[in-house]
Amino acid sequence: MGNIADGALKDATDKGPIAPPYTEEASGSNSQPTDAPPDYHVVVATGAGRPSSPYRPFPPVMHARYQWKLTGTFHLCDEKPDDRLFAVSTHTGFSGELPRVMLHHGPSDKHPVLAAACEERPVGKIDKYSPNSVIQLPALVPNTDSEELVTEIMQAHTVGETGVGYEFSVEVGHGDKMTREKFEWRKTKKGSDGEFKEGGFKLLRLSSRHAQGSNSSNSGDATCSSNEAATEDGYEVVALFKWNKTLMNLVHPFELRFVGSALSGSLGERWGLMAVVTALRLWWLNAGFRANRKTAAVGEGGSYQA
Repeated sequence: MGNIADGALKDATDKGPIAPPYTEEASGSNSQPTDAPPDYHVVVATGAGRPSSPYRPFPPVMHARYQWKLTGTFHLCDEKPDDRLFAVSTHTGFSGELPRVMLHHGPSDKHPVLAAACEERPVGKIDKYSPNSVIQLPALVPNTDSEELVTEIMQAHTVGETGVGYEFSVEVGHGDKMTREKFEWRKTKKGSDGEFKEGGFKLLRLSSRHAQGSNSSNSGDATCSSNEAATEDGYEVVALFKWNKTLMNLVHPFELRFVGSALSGSLGERWGLMAVVTALRLWWLNAGFRANRKTAAVGEGGSYQA
């Protein structure tokens, strides 16, 4: 495929291990000063290497597959473990860039970047984390003059007495009928139900609660049609993100499954890409022991720069 501009991707030898680091800052002269604005810059492929569409269809069920060799790249596969659909590369931040995870437009980290997720650096507080994650997607309206991804925000917050959620907004639907809706990844504790033996997250469609209560929906698909598509709060569940933490699943750490109205494709390609890259961000946070209520609560009390 085409060349990737410098700074978007690194060779595997420049990347850390698959699990992200536990701290955001790195020592050394190359580290970004804490009072400098965050660098969210990600460049996608240009010229002949640029894909004709910024989106690719995702299968309804995807599994992560680690490589046995030490590398900063793993893959998203469909139900066949050897069918590697998308490469996911990681950057630890030790060269001065913000730590990030990048989803590629093919099975190699040399393929163009589809989307990315990274830290939002707190201002003047190197020992704390922002409750926000920076999510980078293709521009809503393609611009041939622009090579950069656009920025969205996913915000962590506490839920009730014990819960934690990660909320974001994204356009759903197709063409000129797209509308912007809110969604939330809600953490599910280990063993809380049969679907989550090792824990994980459910993706809630926050607009669906009102739509179900009024027996109406703009798209006509927000009504839950199965037990999978409901929670105790009355929201439709559109995706399940589950950890696999058994000896038999050392190289298959998680599963991402679309359910409910997401299976019909009515939520659109942009929503699908956002769902996948935000799930990858949760994987990164979980590997750093930060996908929890305590971290979200600390972040909620800070002062941060977008």
